[in-house]
Amino acid sequence: MQYGFVKTAALTPSIRVADCAYNARQIIEVLRGAAAAGAEIACLPELCITGPAGTCLTGAAGGHN
Repeated sequence: MQYGFVKTAALTPSIRVADCAYNARQIIEVLRGAAAAGAEIACLPELCITGPAGTCLTGAAGGHN
């Protein structure tokens, strides 16, 4: 922290649905890049470890066709 400011990073890793091992590697890669750029706080999308469920993508969870 310098002069009361904190450098933050909003990150969007490349993910594969239901491939947690791959997603974890991608998350670590983007986190390392952010740290190398001096970020002290990083924000990642929800569900970036597992990816969204297929029903979320098709709308079936809400009963939509």
